[in-house]
Amino acid sequence: MPSLLVVGAGLAGLRAVEGARQAAWSGPITIVGDEPYPPYDRPPLSKAALSSEEEPGVPVLRSSEVIEELRVHHLSGVRVHGLDTERRTVTTSAGDLGYDALVIATGSTATTLPGLSGVRGVQVLRRYDDALAVRDSLARSRRVVIVGAGFIGSEIASAARARGIEVIVVEASSRPLERAVGPLAAARLMQLHTDAGVRLLTRTTVSGVRTLRQAQDIGSDRGVDEVELSTGETVAADAVVLGIGARPATTWLAGSGVALDNRTGGVLCDRRLATSAPGVWAAGDVACVDGERSEHWIAAGEQGRVAGANAAGATEVFASVPFAWSTWHGHRIQVVGETTAADEEEREAGFIVYRRGGIEVGAVGIDNPGPLARLRRTLAAQAPSGTRAHTALAGGVVPARE
Repeated sequence: MPSLLVVGAGLAGLRAVEGARQAAWSGPITIVGDEPYPPYDRPPLSKAALSSEEEPGVPVLRSSEVIEELRVHHLSGVRVHGLDTERRTVTTSAGDLGYDALVIATGSTATTLPGLSGVRGVQVLRRYDDALAVRDSLARSRRVVIVGAGFIGSEIASAARARGIEVIVVEASSRPLERAVGPLAAARLMQLHTDAGVRLLTRTTVSGVRTLRQAQDIGSDRGVDEVELSTGETVAADAVVLGIGARPATTWLAGSGVALDNRTGGVLCDRRLATSAPGVWAAGDVACVDGERSEHWIAAGEQGRVAGANAAGATEVFASVPFAWSTWHGHRIQVVGETTAADEEEREAGFIVYRRGGIEVGAVGIDNPGPLARLRRTLAAQAPSGTRAHTALAGGVVPARE
């Protein structure tokens, strides 16, 4: 009986399993993950996990009963090392795994800065264990430097300020989310940080970190003492958290014949999520669909479902209106549609729309869910035809998680 192998046990991987079963795949399915946990949700890691009073449990995506009903064999704590598309074999730390159909859903890994990997007191936030480490670090800190003013960095800043911690956010670009929103929306987002007491330093990078050992103070349980900035300023810090993005986890695909995008490093695939290799699909953060990566929860879930369904023999097409959300200092941030290379206008307080050729193509909402939801519906109605009704935006079996 044909077997389906899903590499990556996150949202996209789990949804691939569900998509395959919904498309009547009756054969065995194996899902491989390199963490010792069942498939879990990542958005809570930079939100509730950092702000809750009690240590958070693993935010699992499905109950053990649902996993059992899916008849999927979950290999946890298993690392993948290589792929042979001719032999249809994936090499792993648990041995070789054969497949008839394969879905690549290995996601991405947090980006670090040169010379800072492994430095005590310098952390990233990508996985559940990372969230626990950052949470513990915040509990012991009075001053924190966060590198990156994107969604992750800003959510960490919000959690730190809620604890009364002094926060400096260092951003290399001229404004937060520079590649995602226009200058007007970015100015509103910068003001949220300022109003919350965050010191936001734009056009600034980290030149180096001075550790306590270097400062002859090895009696402390902290690792960081000072952070050197590109401006020449040195600031005191008890911890440094990097929120400067992530890169696709594709190193294990070297020599496999699966084509990668030269610009992003993601797996090249078409809108059916098919890759350059026969019998191989990709979904989630690792996928580069028609040259673009969609690093958001809803897109990952829908891509996983479509990839799994098509691996099972369906002919579905991925079509999604981009959508992301966040919470900064108690304010709900929502971004929908295309919000770059367009005319920007604040239609009403906290609702910035983007037009191209006089047509609304996107928006940023700050504590303004009503107008943004209406625009989401409008953009969804304009989505390309030929897809099933429950596209990522329309909802269906993939509910929006806000």
